[in-house]
Amino acid sequence: MKPLIAVCSQDADFYLLLGHILEVDGFASMLAPCVDDVLAVVSDRPVEAVLLDCRPDNKVAAQSARLKQDALLGALPCVALVHPGAEAQHIQLLQSGIDECFVRPFAPAKLLHYLRSRLAIGQAPGPATRGGRPLVYADVEMRVDTHRVSCAGKEIALGPIEFKLLRHMLENPEKVLSREELIGVGWASSRGVGARTVDVHISQLRKLISQCSRAAAIRTVRLAGYALARRPF
Repeated sequence: MKPLIAVCSQDADFYLLLGHILEVDGFASMLAPCVDDVLAVVSDRPVEAVLLDCRPDNKVAAQSARLKQDALLGALPCVALVHPGAEAQHIQLLQSGIDECFVRPFAPAKLLHYLRSRLAIGQAPGPATRGGRPLVYADVEMRVDTHRVSCAGKEIALGPIEFKLLRHMLENPEKVLSREELIGVGWASSRGVGARTVDVHISQLRKLISQCSRAAAIRTVRLAGYALARRPF
């Protein structure tokens, strides 16, 4: 059975084109003209991901927070397709917790790669996931196969971007990681993603870790980047 992707768009021609691209790559798609329709579809069908056609003349970006707050939709990959120059929409989407934004024009291959990666389609398990072995540094533990993170034995909930950033830090403990490197890790497309966006997500990740970890912290290295390091005693 092909993975079903819900496409929230009011442009029938755009949906037909995107639906064809998805079908050729092994996905199925369903049109949902508005956010309410997306919520209805997800409650009735086994949807694997949601694509949002965000335009200056529609309210999809403004209503996107409803999707991530929904019990069923909150756990699904939710991708926004944003028109260039719509900076206000981009900020709204980031604040609402949308997993990824692609600014038009973008290569369809990047979107397809992102969906395959998030849905683990056609991928062999990496060294961190074989046998369910966790990534561990100090008292921070991540189980990639189950998408669970704990600090000092207490489970914490991370957004998709924070999860990817922390995973890279756990794979490279104590190494100073530049903002450019973190952008490459956390976002499928770097268009519209700057240093400030990285700082915001690192700040959220740092806050969560500092609240429960007694041994680890995210250190800021001025003019260089960030590093996962042991908390000074």
